[in-house]
Amino acid sequence: MTVIETQRLILDPYVPSDAARMAALHADPIVMDFLKDSKPLTAEEAAETFQRYLQCWETNGFGIYAVRQRTDGAFVGECGFWNRPDKPGVSMRFLTHSGFWGQGLGTEMNTAVTSWLFTNTGVMSFWAVTQARNKGAVAILRRLGGRVTETAHMGNTGLWRFEIDRLAWADARANLQD
Repeated sequence: MTVIETQRLILDPYVPSDAARMAALHADPIVMDFLKDSKPLTAEEAAETFQRYLQCWETNGFGIYAVRQRTDGAFVGECGFWNRPDKPGVSMRFLTHSGFWGQGLGTEMNTAVTSWLFTNTGVMSFWAVTQARNKGAVAILRRLGGRVTETAHMGNTGLWRFEIDRLAWADARANLQD
């Protein structure tokens, strides 16, 4: 498993001792308001999700990272990829504690983890879902080369599904460097 370092962040694969941090993030109603169901996970749901995160690394060679600040090790959130049990294909997941919003950390961590995925694995594409009102997530997914393929994912109006493939990602990177 790979550790990724950026200018301000360290991304390392979740380990069992991260379970409480992950559960607290997923229990935060402010953070979870922007996810599909707009509700926090119960302790049981968080524990089940965390176990799937850990299994993803073992099964696929990629997974969800714990994201920490380089300066003090503070837990910022999570990002990465997993195969969800309810939908086909590789799915991106990213969440940050609300105290870290508006600092560009979401872009920094997701750019790094997408670069790692497309450089170090055979994954050709992934998808991500966010609420249209989550302007920060929408902007991040567009910067990665994402295109909206659904505006009512799973019948939920305003829940957008983005598709990102290697070519679109490479084009987005090239446009940022111009």
